[in-house]
Amino acid sequence: MPQLTIYLDRETQREVEEAARREGCSLSRWARGHLLAAAKRRGWSPGYFDLLGSLTDDTFREPEEIQWSADTERAEM
Repeated sequence: MPQLTIYLDRETQREVEEAARREGCSLSRWARGHLLAAAKRRGWSPGYFDLLGSLTDDTFREPEEIQWSADTERAEM
């Protein structure tokens, strides 16, 4: 079976080991499961579109349109 070596700082390693412990599996199994899930993930996260229109903060306003003349001048390539 192929192996993968990754370098982690101590805090990340501690967090990952704790996560594997919470899920009751080995570190290798935990990493394999999460890497595979990330590799298969396509498009938007589940429930993303359920959030559309869910903002109820009345102070949230669409900003005014900024004029193109206020934009930074672009360098020619």
